[in-house]
Amino acid sequence: MQGISDQQWAAYANIINNAHNFFNQDIITWVRHTYGLQRWGEDNKTLEKSISIDLKGLISYNVYRSWPMTKETESGTIDKESVLVIFNKNYLHGLGYINSNGNFNFDPGVDYFIHQGQKLRASGETPMSQAKDNPLLIGIILKRMETVTGSNKY
Repeated sequence: MQGISDQQWAAYANIINNAHNFFNQDIITWVRHTYGLQRWGEDNKTLEKSISIDLKGLISYNVYRSWPMTKETESGTIDKESVLVIFNKNYLHGLGYINSNGNFNFDPGVDYFIHQGQKLRASGETPMSQAKDNPLLIGIILKRMETVTGSNKY
């Protein structure tokens, strides 16, 4: 049995990276939080601000599930639907958003994403589409930030 050569892996990586220009074109806004000290150190307080950054990705909705993801409560229905966004790693690296470990440099504790008016919080990150030993894509599982609809009726 013959394995895949380095040249074939390189060709595969090239195809995946070039496909980003055609497939990963949906815009998702990353609300990135940044921290820092005040310029002159006055009041010894940390400054916090958020920056909205538009990113191109491939958005996948509820692909692996066919059951409802809502939870009924006394005050209304909570939508727990999740979304998978797939980013090209080279694309994020070119924008400066890949850290020294090769991961997307975001803070899942405070950063969130906005897509089609829905606020989404990251609940997981995974490398995808591995070419030999190098993942070419990054998948981030996003869940809607829990909001109650105010109605138990559909």
